[in-house]
Amino acid sequence: MAKEKEQDKQQDTKPQEELTEWQKRNIKFLKKKEAEELEKKKQQEKMRLERNPYAASQKQAEDDEDKDSKEKVADKASDKKKESSEFSEIVESDQPKPKKVKKPKEKKERSPLQKAIRHALPVLLGAVLVLAISIFLVSPLSKKKVITVEGGNRATQEDVLSASGISSSDYFFSLILNRSSYMHNILKNDKLIREAKMTYHFPNKFTIKIKEYNIVAYAQTDDGYQPILENGTRLGVVSSQDLPDNFLTINLSSEKEIEQLIKAFSKLDKSLVQQIQIVSSADSSTTSDLLNLEMHDGNTVRVPLSELDEKLPYYDKIKQNLTENSIVDMEVGIYTTTSTIESEAAAEKEKAQNEANADESQMESTDESTELTESNDTESQSEVSQEASATSTETDAVSDTSSTQQ
Repeated sequence: MAKEKEQDKQQDTKPQEELTEWQKRNIKFLKKKEAEELEKKKQQEKMRLERNPYAASQKQAEDDEDKDSKEKVADKASDKKKESSEFSEIVESDQPKPKKVKKPKEKKERSPLQKAIRHALPVLLGAVLVLAISIFLVSPLSKKKVITVEGGNRATQEDVLSASGISSSDYFFSLILNRSSYMHNILKNDKLIREAKMTYHFPNKFTIKIKEYNIVAYAQTDDGYQPILENGTRLGVVSSQDLPDNFLTINLSSEKEIEQLIKAFSKLDKSLVQQIQIVSSADSSTTSDLLNLEMHDGNTVRVPLSELDEKLPYYDKIKQNLTENSIVDMEVGIYTTTSTIESEAAAEKEKAQNEANADESQMESTDESTELTESNDTESQSEVSQEASATSTETDAVSDTSSTQQ
């Protein structure tokens, strides 16, 4: 103990010297050990005084003396401590702080029972999970499901569910796992639906969101009007009550031409398509795909189907200059005419055709008369030759007779 105090004194007498890390730790250790011994002595002295009251009074006097002496020593120690603290602050600022090393926590050893439970726990959890799923599949809850259809205007919920192939006996797990196949069935079996998507909501609710094809026109048949969708598909005949106020009528027999027409309409402005009232074939001998478009404003447009999306947009500019119902011909180039002009032209053409037919018939009759005259002349010539030959025959016979008589 005396040696440790001497070392402490030597270290305190040299505050200006540089202290090493080991010296600092040693000083702290010595101070801590000294405080512990002092505390131990106090406890022992306290126990002794409690046993001997006379010694307590004597001890009080000694404590007073020790207190005075300790105060003096404390004053000196405080001065030294201030000097050493200032010195230690300078040293610590110069040297890097050591990193705290975390001591690894000691693992508690498990009992054999805990180890067995730990190894068996995954198996038990798996068995419980399989049992719960089996019980659920056997119960009616596994087949109970709530399905709603959103986004349909013409397609009803019953039609969509029927097209999907979903039945009441299907597990709702199958709906979650096979959603894509059910949506494919809807698109395949219901021609009115363009897009279908199913979403799942816990615990057993499903929502089918659909998008329908728009009706762009109606085809007039003997039974009524058939709606024509954007993809060119025809639906069943609808009643006159279901028809809108203004609609486009397509009178084409070829399904291929109808699909081509719908594609051309999709490239045009909707406002331009809405001006068309009836689409029919022009029955042109020169252009096989020539169409007759009857507009709502009373005009008529003739345009080839193959050039519809290119030429029809010019109609908006042309109609501004029309003063009466006209025919806009876009078969070869673009020009306007009227039904009166065309009827007059047709009459003149018919008249010219009749005159040409009359001339042809007159020429044919002239040719026939000429042929008759030539045939008559030929016949008369043949008769004369026949008479001449007969006369010569008689003359020969007479000469023969006379010679015989002689």
